[in-house]
Amino acid sequence: MNIDEVAHDNAAETATEQTNPLLNQRSDENELLKIVEMTVMQSGKTDNAALNGQGEPTDSKHRYSVLKRTGKRLAPANLCPQMNLPLRVVTLLLILLLLWGVTFTLFQDAVLPQGKVFALATLFVLAYLAGWLISLIHLPPLLGMLVMGILLRNIGFFHMTGPYATAVSTLRLVAMVVILIKAGLGLDAAALKRLSFVVVKLAFIPCLVEAATVAVVAHLVLGFPWLWGILLGFVLGAVSPAVVVPSLLALQGKGYGEDKGIATLVIAASSIDDIVAISGFGVVVGLIFSTGDLMQQLVHGPIEVVIGLSFGIGWGILLMFIPHKDDVWVVRERAFLIGGGGLFAVLGSSLVGYSGAGPLACIVAAFLACSGWKMLGWSSSFNPVADIYSVIWKVFEPVLFGLIGTEIDLSQLEANTILYGLCVLAVGLMLRLLASCLATMGGTLNLKEMLFVTIAWFPKATVQIRSR
Repeated sequence: MNIDEVAHDNAAETATEQTNPLLNQRSDENELLKIVEMTVMQSGKTDNAALNGQGEPTDSKHRYSVLKRTGKRLAPANLCPQMNLPLRVVTLLLILLLLWGVTFTLFQDAVLPQGKVFALATLFVLAYLAGWLISLIHLPPLLGMLVMGILLRNIGFFHMTGPYATAVSTLRLVAMVVILIKAGLGLDAAALKRLSFVVVKLAFIPCLVEAATVAVVAHLVLGFPWLWGILLGFVLGAVSPAVVVPSLLALQGKGYGEDKGIATLVIAASSIDDIVAISGFGVVVGLIFSTGDLMQQLVHGPIEVVIGLSFGIGWGILLMFIPHKDDVWVVRERAFLIGGGGLFAVLGSSLVGYSGAGPLACIVAAFLACSGWKMLGWSSSFNPVADIYSVIWKVFEPVLFGLIGTEIDLSQLEANTILYGLCVLAVGLMLRLLASCLATMGGTLNLKEMLFVTIAWFPKATVQIRSR
């Protein structure tokens, strides 16, 4: 480039700047904006440093850091990690002492060591501890709870009479409501639809076969009249949801049998099985004591089914939409409403003489409501209401099984009676095994799964005690 070309370019730039004064103004504005942004950033850093205590003296920061580390190190849980369990025990004891103190201010003598309330609280605590100890050797906690209840009853520590006996019966009903709601919330709609025919077979066939078998053996071995033998058969023919449901839901939570819907099959069939046993028991009692018309006794069972289904379907559909899914208290309100409705169904059905309708209504309402909640956004893995009832069941489990154990008075039993009774029970269970295998045939279960369902159908219920 020669001198003439350079001079020409400088002249062009000078002319451009003179003709476009806005270019210089914009350049100055950009420079000013950059300076302002840098100033603001520096100011923000300074403020954050001040808020974080960076502006404090070094000695103050050091002292605060030392105190903080010392406090963490001296905390019991960090000082000795093995202290976690003892601290939990101490916390539980403090809670129990506080509850006892509050109760004492209300009931005075009843909560003293000779009082009935104190005996009930002691049963709950000792049954819980017995269940925990049994679980350490990988046995079901309910076994320890039952044994503790039997022990306290037969040493003369626990014996309820009058209004306290009514309160104990009500506690058992509440515990049953909790486990039935927990069962309904754990049902799978798709699996229930697929296995509906197997559910019906499993609910009716084993119960009726065992009842008939026990009636025959009781007549031959114990010399029972035929009607009393059939009555005993229905007493022993019912399965126990309180034993079956928690075990099946625990296995389902680990993924066992979920694809085949085994938990749904057994849980759904258990509710119908109880209705069959209660209805048969009521009919035979009516025949023995001639209370009421025979036709009325025969239709008693179907009426219980209709009442239970009607209330359960209506209440379950209502709870699909009430409360609103966006309500801030939706989880607590749903948990309260499903529990209150179930308790009302069980207590109300017993009051009007149709005690078999309540358990069915509990399971149906919980199942339908949970199905609606899933359609509105919840899922099988996210169900806060089911989590709440899992926690509540941990409280009521020792209450239920401890109280069941207190029903056994060994002083009223004779050695020969126990031996003959075990014989009757064993024969009935063997025929029940065979009937359960036959009931599960024709479905999608393989041989191992059929054997598992058969074993799961063993536990005995106490529904007849409630229907007396």
